[in-house]
Amino acid sequence: MQYNILSFWQQQENLPSGHPDKLGPRTNRLLQYLFEQWRNKPAWPDWGQMGHLFDRYTGTELDHIRQQPVAIRKGLAIKHMLTELSDNTVAVKKGLMQVHPDELIIGSLPPYSVGQGKELMRYLTEEEALYYEIRYLNEWSPFGHIVPDHQRILDHGIDHIIAECRQKIEETGDAKKQAFHTSVILALEGVLNYAANYASLAKSKARLFLDDTDRHTQFIAIAQRLEQVPRMAPRNFAEAVQCIYLVHCALHYSGEIVPLGRLDQLLYPFYKNDRANGVLTEEQAREILECLWIKLDEKTILNARHLEDRFTSSDGALLGTGSASNFDQGALANQWMQQVTIGGVIADNEPEAKDATNDLTYLCLETARRLPFNSPTLDLRVHSKTPAKVLDLAAAALLSGGAHPVLLNDDKIIPALQFKTGGTVELKSARNYACDGCYETLFAGETEFSFGFVAALDVLEKALNSGAGFSMSGSVYLRGMKGSWRTPPAAGITSYTQFQEILRSHILMGCHKFLHGILVQYGIKEEVSPSPLLSAIIGGCIASGRDLAGGGARYHLFSPLMTGISTATDSLYIIKYLVFEQQQFSLQELVACLRSNWGNNPLVTGLQLSKERITQIRALCLQQPKFGYGHEAVDALSWELIDTFYQCMEEARQAPIHQPQWEALKARYDIPGRPFEILFAPGVGTFEQYVFGGSFAGATPDGRLAFSPIASDLSPAPVPADQPAYTITGPAGSDQQVEPVRTGILAEALKSYTHHAINYLSDGAPSDFNIPENFPQQKLVEVLQSFAQGQGSNVMTITTANPKTMYLAALSPEQYELLRVRMGGWTEFFITLFPDHKAQHQRRPIFLPH
Repeated sequence: MQYNILSFWQQQENLPSGHPDKLGPRTNRLLQYLFEQWRNKPAWPDWGQMGHLFDRYTGTELDHIRQQPVAIRKGLAIKHMLTELSDNTVAVKKGLMQVHPDELIIGSLPPYSVGQGKELMRYLTEEEALYYEIRYLNEWSPFGHIVPDHQRILDHGIDHIIAECRQKIEETGDAKKQAFHTSVILALEGVLNYAANYASLAKSKARLFLDDTDRHTQFIAIAQRLEQVPRMAPRNFAEAVQCIYLVHCALHYSGEIVPLGRLDQLLYPFYKNDRANGVLTEEQAREILECLWIKLDEKTILNARHLEDRFTSSDGALLGTGSASNFDQGALANQWMQQVTIGGVIADNEPEAKDATNDLTYLCLETARRLPFNSPTLDLRVHSKTPAKVLDLAAAALLSGGAHPVLLNDDKIIPALQFKTGGTVELKSARNYACDGCYETLFAGETEFSFGFVAALDVLEKALNSGAGFSMSGSVYLRGMKGSWRTPPAAGITSYTQFQEILRSHILMGCHKFLHGILVQYGIKEEVSPSPLLSAIIGGCIASGRDLAGGGARYHLFSPLMTGISTATDSLYIIKYLVFEQQQFSLQELVACLRSNWGNNPLVTGLQLSKERITQIRALCLQQPKFGYGHEAVDALSWELIDTFYQCMEEARQAPIHQPQWEALKARYDIPGRPFEILFAPGVGTFEQYVFGGSFAGATPDGRLAFSPIASDLSPAPVPADQPAYTITGPAGSDQQVEPVRTGILAEALKSYTHHAINYLSDGAPSDFNIPENFPQQKLVEVLQSFAQGQGSNVMTITTANPKTMYLAALSPEQYELLRVRMGGWTEFFITLFPDHKAQHQRRPIFLPH
């Protein structure tokens, strides 16, 4: 693996001709330009540049626009935005349209990462804006995070979709449906204008190269592609790639930050046809894919000082929370949700699943290895019959340092999606799942989606502390901030069985609250932030005449996510064994330790312990075995917790108290032949919020201090923040020895996750592992084979980086600019992370080959 751009170039120069990692001349030239761009601030539309839709109209025309439904105004806003942001006279000058002479695929993504926000055009009236702002919704609230159906445009082109919408308008007398179809037409016309402007730009570039036949011909070919796509269906591989990328750019500019879907399946028919007709070589296809990868990564920021903050209180609002949108922006600089899913099985309804691997699966894996990028995140679906070559290439890619690919197990996820979500799911849809912005498993092109949290540490605190948390205990909230019903105090809990029952009651309350939020708020975003462009390529929307945000999609999938399971599991082990079985200390003493944040906060009520006693108890807790290393007694508690979570969600879903809301939604959204259902796909997901989520949590029985980060996803907990993560010996410099204090065996760790309860978690439960850089490739292949055969969780990620590498990267970031780490949901450049995130990555355990 290469640590910095200079060492990357040195490696390229020293590779012999024909080496599998040696890049071609075009790719090298584009990379040189790209690396220069990474050091600069990406081009943004000016703050407020998009203004308001009403600014574009005057007089009676303005009056007419103001009276239009929100859907039509949103469609108009998208059309104006895409047209204006690709105006050659303005956009090129501002750097919003950048074309390099070597590019085969053109278009420009906006720098609208999840951490920086967006620059959109407003379209609400003042009265509407106020009404929704107090409900934490506005024009910036589209969620994105959904896998679009690029196949629809690849099959038919945009003209066909527009014609379909016009026919629907003629056929119905329903004004709301007519407004929806009109909004889709307007948004798609914006995409066509966007493509036409880029075609015009390509022609102008061609005129600059009249003396350079190759480049002149290249830009003429690009212009011809953009005159074909996305207006009409692509005719070849290059047009198909250009089509997907241009639509992807348009979606992001409209505020819909989305992934690309199953790219190898989408593109393979074009590749296969071109290869059969002798018009495309494998090397040409590889070069086109590399050009696409480069385009998807051109907005990378390495210097955090270049970050923008365009966030509003309601960006990408999570349905059902009813609160402001505040994500951990210090971790999200380069998160554009650009997942590419490959591999897996063919999406059909046949009794026996068939492997979907094709030549593009291999090319995508090779591209992820050859290019030192964080994006797109490559998600590899595997199963018991995945070809050995796929796993060989996956291991090589992981050891190259990019934390790509993420592995997902089809044999576990597909049955869970079909049978464990509480509704009717076609097998073909389940087999066609793809990852959204992080790893969540959605039915590609057919799903609306959102998620919420049932935090394991929150319910654990409430079970220990009579319905209150520990993090704010002291002079303000006495025993802590109340958040659930009052249950017996620690002194009144006399057995672990009783404690389990109390814990279950708080988990059930968390599930009820999640469900209530979804049922009460469902459909509200259609009124303020509809999604006409994304709805155009989500199955069910055009046919039903309903926006994605208003029940139009075929599937309505929502995920309650339990976070902090590993820390909760380690804590349950303390409670079960040290408190109730071995009686090393009482539950009341443990609660006193936690209220005082392990002795750091003396302003607490209830039992007071001496500093010496607290230190003694904490030392005992820190010494206990931890989840994720193959310790059967510890791991069993995680499966009890997950099983309880799933059963509580099922109980809440069927509870009579929610029936009025269910009936109201069915009355509103039932379609003949398609009864309205909400599917619930439980999962485990911190994403980037292992720092943010931990900042709300009090001290925990495993010895973790209050407000400290938790583990990412379903991963082993990091070393506590006040404990050394490394042992460092020797003089400073390259000879210094840096060794982790926590290690495990990767093959043994898979045992911690091998349990039937993982099959309840249809939205995924990633186990995130760090391995050393000298991990033998064959040993890693064996681990990947075990995972494909059913060992481990249903999702697995691997970061390759030595403890010393991370230690030195924190000290000398300029020498480690290409070091990448797996976040809770994507890959990020280590040097771009804010300090708390860097520290959390350094405290993660290292898993060895033996």
